[in-house]
Amino acid sequence: MGRDLEQIVTALKQSASVAILSHVRPEGDTLGSALGCHLVLKSMGKEVATFNPDPVPKNLRALPGAAEVIRADRLPRPFDCYLVVDATDPKRVGGLLNGVPPGSLVINIDHHISNTQFGTQNWVDPEAAATGEMIYHLIEAMGIPLSREVATNLYVAILTDTGSFHYANTTPRTLRIAATLIEAGAVPHEVAELLFDQREVDELRLLGTLLTRMQLSPDGAVAWIEVTRDLLERARVGRDALEDLISYPRSIKGVKVALLFTEEGGQGVRISLRSKGKVDVAAVAKVFQGGGHKNAAGCTVMGSLPEVRERILGEVRRVFTRIGDERADGKG
Repeated sequence: MGRDLEQIVTALKQSASVAILSHVRPEGDTLGSALGCHLVLKSMGKEVATFNPDPVPKNLRALPGAAEVIRADRLPRPFDCYLVVDATDPKRVGGLLNGVPPGSLVINIDHHISNTQFGTQNWVDPEAAATGEMIYHLIEAMGIPLSREVATNLYVAILTDTGSFHYANTTPRTLRIAATLIEAGAVPHEVAELLFDQREVDELRLLGTLLTRMQLSPDGAVAWIEVTRDLLERARVGRDALEDLISYPRSIKGVKVALLFTEEGGQGVRISLRSKGKVDVAAVAKVFQGGGHKNAAGCTVMGSLPEVRERILGEVRRVFTRIGDERADGKG
C-alpha cells in the first residue's frame, strides 16, 4: 500500500462524517467514483452525504445510490472529512469547498496529471485510466468486500473514461479490475444499455443535424462540431444529449484531434478535446486554464463562438508544430 493511500485509509476510518464532492457537469467517472465511496462508507456506519453543483445526468440517474446525490452550491454544515474525487482543483467542484473551516481534512483523489494537489491529503495517479480504478484500490485497501452496487458504479466509472475500453489509457490493470468488478456483480450489458441505449428521438435528430454540420481541416487531421444555444433550445433536449458527441469526429479515419464547441451562458464556450497518439490536448486546454489528460481534456473560454474557435484551433496548430506534424493547419 502506498503511503498516500495508507494515510487516506486511516483518515477515512477515523472520520465519523464524510462529505463526498464530485466535479461540475458530472459524468460517469466522477459520479461512479463518488457513489462507490458513498455506498462503502455508508456500509461502515459513517454519516455520508454526496454533493454536486449540477444535476445528475439522465443516463446516470439509475446508478445505485444516485438518488442520494444532493444538488447544492454550498455545504449545509461542517463534516469531519471532505473527500473530493476526480477534480483537478477546487474550482471543479463549484463553490462546495468555499467556507470549509480552516484546517479541515480535505482528501483529494484524482487521476489527472494537471491536478493542483489542493488537498490536505493528496493521492494523484496519472497512470490510472479512471479515478474509479483508484477507488477500487482504496476499497481494497480498506478491506471492504465489493457489493454488486459498488462494483456497478466503479465499472461505469472505468467504462466511460476509457471510451468503452478503446482509448489508449486502457491497460492490463484496467481490464483486470473490470473483470473483478464483473465477478462482484456488475453486468456489462445492463451497464451498456443504461449508458448508451436510452436516447430520445429528438436527441438523434439533433445528432443528425450536428453531423451534417461537422467541419474538417483541409488535411483531415482535425474535426470539430459546434453546438449553439439556439440549436440546443430548438432541439428541445438537455445538455446530457451531448455527452458522447465528440466520439463521432474522433472516429473519422485520419483525424488526430476532435473538438466539440458548446455555447454556454454568459458569452462563454465550453470546449471538449480528444486526440489520438502523440497529440497532447491537455497542453491546449492548459493555455485556456483548463485541464485533463494527454488525449482527453476540456476548458471554457469567454468570447463568441467564432472567436473562440479560431483561438483554440490556433493552439492546436501550435501543438502539431511542436510535435513535428505540420500537416494539420486547423483551418476550414
